[in-house]
Order: sequence, then structure tokens, then C-alpha cells
Amino acid sequence: MELVEVAKKQVFKAVHKLNSRPRKCLEFKTPYEVFEELTSIIHKTLTGYALIT
Repeated sequence: MELVEVAKKQVFKAVHKLNSRPRKCLEFKTPYEVFEELTSIIHKTLTGYALIT
């Protein structure tokens, strides 16, 4: 499968699945939680931003 064939919805689903998984290296917090703590930005406001730029 080529990257061109992957829909945006599939990418968002994969990103969410990875970033909502607790990590031992983050003291069992999710990357979303750590990002919000460090930046005070709710991740949902940035959804899709990286794909647009």
C-alpha cells in the first residue's frame, strides 16, 4: 500500500491510537496528557494541523 492510498481518517485514527496509549517512560500518562501539561494546549484544537501544513 502506498501512502497516497491512505485516507486522512485512517491517519487520524492511527495517531489517536498511538497518542492515547499510556507510556511507562511518561509515568503511565498518555502523550496527549503530557503535551497538555507542558503547553496548556488541548490536543483536540490541533487535530489535523500537521497534515494541513
